[in-house]
Amino acid sequence: MTAVKIIRCTEQTELHRHYDGQNEAQDAYIELDLRHDSLLADYNSEVGNAVPFAVHHGFERRYPIPILTGDAADRVLDEIAPMAARVLADWEEAWDGNNMVVRLGEAAQAAEAEIEEHLGLALGHGDLGFENQGFDDSDLVAQWDIDGATNGCEAEEYGITAETSDEGLDEIERRILTDLAGCGDSPVAVCHGLDTYLRGLRADLAQQSA
Repeated sequence: MTAVKIIRCTEQTELHRHYDGQNEAQDAYIELDLRHDSLLADYNSEVGNAVPFAVHHGFERRYPIPILTGDAADRVLDEIAPMAARVLADWEEAWDGNNMVVRLGEAAQAAEAEIEEHLGLALGHGDLGFENQGFDDSDLVAQWDIDGATNGCEAEEYGITAETSDEGLDEIERRILTDLAGCGDSPVAVCHGLDTYLRGLRADLAQQSA
């Protein structure tokens, strides 16, 4: 049976990407690349979550997941690796009249169904608007919006001045995110725009002292 090459996450927030101007973070997924025998977790880098032809034609199999922490994603990759190996062992390229596409054998189809069931997809979980797919809150990256994460008093609370360095603001951001993570079961919290907010406080103070 073909060995699966697991590509592990390097950061706890690796699956979280929220582009400026977008209302929500990018979708996350697990991908099994049939041509490279690899299994990984990632976010969709395309605004609007378009997919490349390799996905459309079946060579890269994507399974939607919530935005998991790096540790949780790595655990799930290990859990489904035996099923992924069975998919890798039973597929072929075929011409569909327009393009070369993937055809899975019966064993691969059964294994892929097991992957989807394991990820909570077999019952329709993972559709847009369905949040956790049965994962525990401790597996998820806690996503905060700026209004919920701040109170307007951060300059006083953290001693921000017009002279606070970028490094100092980065440390304050880490402290705030650590406190936010302590508000729930997730070990990791993110807040899109928090860095911009803190730099805005510094800019306001600089303008006031000018």
